Amino acid sequence: MIEFLSRSSWLFFNIGVPALGPIALLPLLSFSRSYRQTSKGIAVRSIRDGQLLWVVISMCASACYEIGCALGDAPTRGTLALMLAGLLWYVGFIVVASILVSFGAADSTRRPGYRRRDGKQEGTLMWPSLVMTAVVAASFAASHYSLT
Repeated sequence: MIEFLSRSSWLFFNIGVPALGPIALLPLLSFSRSYRQTSKGIAVRSIRDGQLLWVVISMCASACYEIGCALGDAPTRGTLALMLAGLLWYVGFIVVASILVSFGAADSTRRPGYRRRDGKQEGTLMWPSLVMTAVVAASFAASHYSLT
């Protein structure tokens, strides 16, 4: 039972809170009189502009720290090679997510609420950020439980 609680608490605090916490808290702005009008649809707008990529960056940094701390305890050369490959994997995601989030931030400030010709909101970073968040969350959990 203790092992289950340990594993589930790690998942909750290292993946659940960073990925779902900000999205869950954004609708609380609707309770404020000052932000009630502007807060409508804020969770969707933040995902559409690629703000989940900040979560990707932080989870990758945590995964790099965990793997880096475990490098000295690698039992075999194969495990060490797998750990170094994991570090490259997460550093690659950090670089890509940093570039994409800067594009999303620049686009959202330059043309807020930009609409395409057919009238739909442009959200080119929504799907990449959702996919990257899911991939990094799954690989972070896998590397935590298998490499460290």
